[in-house]
Amino acid sequence: MRTLLVTLALSDAARWPELAEVAGGLGADVAVLQGEGPELVNQLDELAGLGSEPVHLVGVTFGDDLGPASWLGRVARWWLDSRGPLLELWCSRRPLRGLPGELPCPGEARRLGPRDSLTNPNWEQPPPVSRQVLVCRGPRCNAKGAPETQEALSRALAEAGALDESVLLTATGCCYPCNRAPVVVAQPDMEWLGPVTPDDVPALVKRLTR
Repeated sequence: MRTLLVTLALSDAARWPELAEVAGGLGADVAVLQGEGPELVNQLDELAGLGSEPVHLVGVTFGDDLGPASWLGRVARWWLDSRGPLLELWCSRRPLRGLPGELPCPGEARRLGPRDSLTNPNWEQPPPVSRQVLVCRGPRCNAKGAPETQEALSRALAEAGALDESVLLTATGCCYPCNRAPVVVAQPDMEWLGPVTPDDVPALVKRLTR
């Protein structure tokens, strides 16, 4: 059985070259669920072209956001649904945190069946928000504290009852100007803010929700 290590969060994708180096030493392959890098669907296509050996999918994250973990199985099931039974796919129930020292045993993995799992009636329309706040998670912003800023924003917006209600919080790739990292962009105002630290978040949330 082949092992495919898949970065989960947008910020995790920035470390795929490092993960690929470790994976190569363990006899595994690497893909990214989102962000720049070897995309999961393309990697599954390549593995299917190499033969019919089953593939063990293992999520990898370098942070605390496990929300994207469920999407690993969703995208893989959609791939099976759209391509046919080219490969037998198994998915680990728990993602790995950080660079692995060894590959996890596939014994507790679950086998995936084909299903169009990328659509949902609840995802038909944009959310009923009046603002969207973009948190840059590019390399410079990540290095200068964007993860902490995003966590503080998410917590403060939730406490204000605004998260996904009146304000949609979204992580993005680089959106400039990098010298002002960590950068936050407020839409529809076309307002670039930075640097935005956790200490700045209470005042920002108050302004966004008034």
